[in-house]
Amino acid sequence: MIKFGIKSAVLGSAVYYTVDKGVWKDSATTRELYEELEKGMSPYVGEFKKQIPFELPPLPSNDRVSYLFKYYWNCGVKSTFQFLINLPTHTTNAITLAYDKISSATSNEPASSQEGTK
Repeated sequence: MIKFGIKSAVLGSAVYYTVDKGVWKDSATTRELYEELEKGMSPYVGEFKKQIPFELPPLPSNDRVSYLFKYYWNCGVKSTFQFLINLPTHTTNAITLAYDKISSATSNEPASSQEGTK
């Protein structure tokens, strides 16, 4: 119970802090907050980069991220509707295959071999 209370307090504090600083306000306020955070963290990031033995690739530009998001979103929408279009056909094929398997399994019973032993 104490663990849950501590976690709730940390989460509540984080939400309160982000609301207080204006993260959830308009984009201009969020941009100013990001620039302030970037200026404050740049000395630490520079020291951290010196300790990393490899070069990190640059982040994609905002236009590229927007394009990729739209592209993959559209691919997901197209795939969903293609699945819905083909759903009746796939359902019919699955039912037919299941019926054929069941009928072939029930018709190959070894009942005729028992009659030959009498």
